[in-house]
Amino acid sequence: MQIDPRAGLLIVFLFAFTGLTVNKPLSSHVLVFFCALYAISVRAYKACIIYTLIYVIISSAMYFIAMIQNTAVILMIVSLSYITQKFIIMLMALAFLKKATSMPYLISAMQVLKFPNVFAIPFIVSLRYLPTIKEDYRCLKDSLKIRGISASGIQFFIHPIRTLELLIVPILFRSVRAAEELSASALLRGIEEFKQRTNLYPLKFKRTDYVYTASAIIVAVAVYFLQFWRF
Repeated sequence: MQIDPRAGLLIVFLFAFTGLTVNKPLSSHVLVFFCALYAISVRAYKACIIYTLIYVIISSAMYFIAMIQNTAVILMIVSLSYITQKFIIMLMALAFLKKATSMPYLISAMQVLKFPNVFAIPFIVSLRYLPTIKEDYRCLKDSLKIRGISASGIQFFIHPIRTLELLIVPILFRSVRAAEELSASALLRGIEEFKQRTNLYPLKFKRTDYVYTASAIIVAVAVYFLQFWRF
């Protein structure tokens, strides 16, 4: 299911901002639940399962934190868990956006909404850059397997120098090359020109977009109600 990217950006902003500003466990649990529903609605099953499991494990572990006697360790674990939970909410919202819209329409939405280039360009480049590096990493691992070399995480601890030489260094060089290619592509498309660009991907709100947006607003209001209402 594809939705208007403007609705997707608004939903991501609502969920991310709400997740950053609430601190009660119940509020966070409800928000993660609805983030998971949004991800499932656009068939982002893998990301939904992974992030939900991580969140459930962290939340469950917090109930046993009182068994630890060291205050410094408790503070460190609570801080890391709190930050991780916030990031999980944002990652689930981004997984929804990735499945709910396509890159050309997302760029078109940013142009229509007059996003400042200082924010729009890094965001667009990162969305194009990360999948490229991920694909290069997968190809590199396949080539190492063909040569009979394991590239698992365990090998990093067993042979860190060899892993650095065979895996990390090639990825760094490929990252630099990919960044140069993206920069050249952006310059070729007139990224430095500030004139009005022709929009090849017209945007239009549909009934589905209104339902998604209204539901996200209701969820945000309900989460804040749980956050600030005294039971």
